[in-house]
Order: sequence, then structure tokens, then C-alpha cells
Amino acid sequence: MSEQKLRIGEIWQGIVDLLRERMGLFFAVAAPFTLLVDMALRIFGPAPPATMADVTSRTLFWLIVLPGIIGSLAQLTIAGLILRPGATPRMALAAAFAVWPSYLAALMLSALPSGLGFLLLLLPGLYITARLFLIVPLALAGERTDPLSLIRTSWTMTAPAAWPLFGFFILGLVGLFGLGLIAGGVGGALGSVLTLIGLADAAQFAAGLVPALASTVVAIATAAAACVIYSRLA
Repeated sequence: MSEQKLRIGEIWQGIVDLLRERMGLFFAVAAPFTLLVDMALRIFGPAPPATMADVTSRTLFWLIVLPGIIGSLAQLTIAGLILRPGATPRMALAAAFAVWPSYLAALMLSALPSGLGFLLLLLPGLYITARLFLIVPLALAGERTDPLSLIRTSWTMTAPAAWPLFGFFILGLVGLFGLGLIAGGVGGALGSVLTLIGLADAAQFAAGLVPALASTVVAIATAAAACVIYSRLA
């Protein structure tokens, strides 16, 4: 496959088409593993650290690692719905549970080179992450689903389109940063309004709901993007 086969515009259009047609279904499937988990941790979990000095292994686990592990089920289920025509949510969820352990193992293994790349510099980390982006769809549609095969196959499949994919990731990072700012601003403003009218509890809930909704949309879009890219490169 030539590098020209994959274009950033095609990836974006494929994501938009999928979300336009099936966003309601994707949201219903993802919300229990993303939105509800996020809100539960905001209410019952540890408070987010105010400064870097307050970051502990406990807060990292509860606020980043655990939501990521549970949220991966949403991405796998959505990938199953996209890659397996005719699959019901129940069938897609069963398939996601079946490959979940192998996917998590692959994710942990891929975190080693990606993390090293991010420690060295942001761009090498993004490049490695982009090359390993197909682990989710490969877990559902690949011929071999053991962790090392998922990593190896993703790296091989993305080789001819490495630079377009890298460019897509840079744009995606900028978009995520902007979405985070907007979601935090909207949630904070809504919380302030509710506080002013005497609804402090509702204000706290609303301030957390908006970022949680944004996180759910990001999880859905990420799974859709991985499936679109996989379909183009397969």
C-alpha cells in the first residue's frame, strides 16, 4: 500500500460519517463505561490533585488508570459494532470482554515504548502511539489476538501511512486540548451559575458532567478513528 492511500481528510470524513449515522447507539454503549464511571469517581473517588506535588500513585490509579481500563471496554465494543456488520450491542460487548485481557496486555506492553518516547520528547511519543493505534480494531478483527501480535501487526500495517497518521495525531492532540478547555470552561460557568442561585450540589454535579460528557465523546471518536484507519489500511 502506498502512503498516499491514507489521507487526513479521509480519516476525518470517515469518523464524521460513522458518528452521524450511529452516535446515539455508540453513546448508549459507551456511557456505562465512560460517563457513569467518570461521574462516580468524581463523586466518590479522591479529589483531583491541586498541584503536581499532590499527585500520588493512588490518585493516578483512581483518576487515570482505572477509568482507562474500564473505558477500554467501551472502545472495544464500539469497534465490534463498526467492524462486525449486523452485530448487536450484546454481541459486541461479549466480543469485547473476550479480547479484553489480551488488549490490556498489549496496551501495557505498548505503553513502554510510547512512554519512553514521551519522556524523550513529545513528538517521538506521538509517532509511536500513532503506529500502535490499530490495537483496538485488530483485537476484534485481526487473525491473531495475542498481545505481541497485536503490537507487531499494528506497527506493520501503519508503516506505509506513518506520516499522514502522525499528522492526524498532532491535529487530534490540538483538538483534544481545545475540547478540554471548552468543556472545563462550560462546566465551570454552569457550576458558577447554579451556585449563585443556591444550588451548590447541582453545581458540583454539573461542573463534573460536562467534562465527563466530553470524555465520552472522545472515547467514541477515538474508537471510530481507529476503525476507519484500519479499514483503509487493511
